[in-house]
Amino acid sequence: MRIFENLIIDKTNLKVVKSENCTFVPLQLNNYTDLKLETFGSLSKKRQVEATEIDENGVVNKIKVRNNSSNLLILHDGEIIVGAKQNRTIDKTVILKPKETRNVDVLCVEKGRWSFRNQEFSQHNSKLSPEIRFSKETVTNYNKQNTVWNEIDKMYEENNQYSNTSDFCEFKKEENSKLGLEEIKSKIFNDKYNGILVTNNKIRFIEIFYNSKIYEDQITKSINTLLINNKNENNQQIEIDKYFFRLKDSNWFKEENESSLETAYLSNYHGKGRLIFFNKQILHLIFFFN
Repeated sequence: MRIFENLIIDKTNLKVVKSENCTFVPLQLNNYTDLKLETFGSLSKKRQVEATEIDENGVVNKIKVRNNSSNLLILHDGEIIVGAKQNRTIDKTVILKPKETRNVDVLCVEKGRWSFRNQEFSQHNSKLSPEIRFSKETVTNYNKQNTVWNEIDKMYEENNQYSNTSDFCEFKKEENSKLGLEEIKSKIFNDKYNGILVTNNKIRFIEIFYNSKIYEDQITKSINTLLINNKNENNQQIEIDKYFFRLKDSNWFKEENESSLETAYLSNYHGKGRLIFFNKQILHLIFFFN
């Protein structure tokens, strides 16, 4: 199904923000507010969410999450949580209903540790890099974990760094962009934007969130890994119409899902992506272009 074929994007006020190694185009799409939707970070501050190993033995690719709030909880693909027996990242965006407890699919981002640091996970201020998120979507589920580990090892090797536990979170970041991080953030965030088109010499993607607040929270965590230690010069002209056409022309397929949450995935010559919507409202879209 072509979910976005009737999408109208007002391009009159599109803003193109360029750094040496990335181009950002913030997007104003449907910016919803009526759902009571919380992130892991927002509920953590209220102490209304718990994330632990599924039991004392633990399982590398599963954790237990308890939503103790009266609102929906969204866990976004690529979000990193730290602690317990090893640091993890959320594999696919999921929604937990109020008071729901669920085992959630995760991937390890710290392959050299398997011992309790503490009992519960906590939020981290960064996300898995878009390049690694894309790499894990190009392989089978069986190979996802090894792909993430290999990409983290490669990241350390290319930057002459080392971590005893190969921990993504220990990577030392050095800002290469002359256009400062805070200046970029001031240009791509406001109370209307809730999505973004990002291109550089490595990757091109669109990511859309439920509203501007969640968009700013999630992109703030992602932007470091896009700007920092990315030594490839951004020398391409962005073809905005081409990317919008590919989004509108993309053919999505519904995933089997027993809950009221609707999900769809895309994998064809346009790219790879995943879409989550609820009550006909987009909660999260990630679309990596080929």
